[in-house]
Amino acid sequence: MFEELTLKGSYYTMGASYGKAFRKEIRYLSKMFYIGMTLSKKPGSAPFNPNKLYLLSALLNYKKDKIKWQYAAQENQKFIDLYHPDATDFMKGIAEGADLRYIDILHFNVVMENMFTCSAWGASGTSTKTNEPFIGMNSDDEPMLQKYCKILDIQPNKGYRFKALTVAGWIFWAHAMNEKGLACALKMTFQIPQTKKQVGVPALVLCKALNTCSTVEEVKEFFDSVPNAATGFLFYFADSEKFMKVECCPEGRDYDIVQNGTRGTTNMAQSDLVKPYNIFPSGLDQTFNAVPRQIRMNHLLEKYNGKIDWNVMHTIASDHGVFGK
Repeated sequence: MFEELTLKGSYYTMGASYGKAFRKEIRYLSKMFYIGMTLSKKPGSAPFNPNKLYLLSALLNYKKDKIKWQYAAQENQKFIDLYHPDATDFMKGIAEGADLRYIDILHFNVVMENMFTCSAWGASGTSTKTNEPFIGMNSDDEPMLQKYCKILDIQPNKGYRFKALTVAGWIFWAHAMNEKGLACALKMTFQIPQTKKQVGVPALVLCKALNTCSTVEEVKEFFDSVPNAATGFLFYFADSEKFMKVECCPEGRDYDIVQNGTRGTTNMAQSDLVKPYNIFPSGLDQTFNAVPRQIRMNHLLEKYNGKIDWNVMHTIASDHGVFGK
């Protein structure tokens, strides 16, 4: 079981408690992700798949690159302040509690947006045994990262209370549910814009939905109020009656609200609006397996249509299919 921490009060106060509780882990991860960014830019490297021949060089030289990574992270700050200022207060509190500079926590959170990959799926209405919606997800986190996963019970002095799975020092939720029963699951998708990439809204801004929304319609309204995210993302949201799949990229976003039926998505967007921007990074297991995993996932959703319950969701989570089979 993951360690659980209850946070109460203002976002700054909660952040300070969060940072203090996991101070050692946050300081370590902050450093490791600076090193990881330097390593990811070495020849023969790709996101999640660094060329380890350059590990020693990265360890020796990452401090020279920190200013560059920090500047890139700082470019996101204006969007956070404009659309989710509570997130800024939360990160400032974490910085105080962990005894780090704010820019280190900001960088860590912006970089972490690109970590959660794999699959997400949902079922609702007559496709489920009880006519209630379900959403599920798998995550291909690095084994090193898994031991730093935490469950946060966030009880802010304004907005909805929610529980979330995250990583020490992170304010970006892999999956979560609030007190109104609104649940979310999210994945990174491999996409690149056709126009010159501009700095956009970091996806952590979109996580504000858990604190402010109670239905998928409210989530859609909130998403429509902010610019497109800076990278590709897939969100599944479910309320007590239905679920919604949202595919996002810098060029746009596509909503699919499902009252009756199933959907399953890997790291490749499916909507006609977003899928033209899909890319297939070389050397990644997530890329190699994306198509067969999606085929297998949707086969299981179809096989159990009308019978989907918690056990079936667990079956799907346990069965990705294997590339080449």
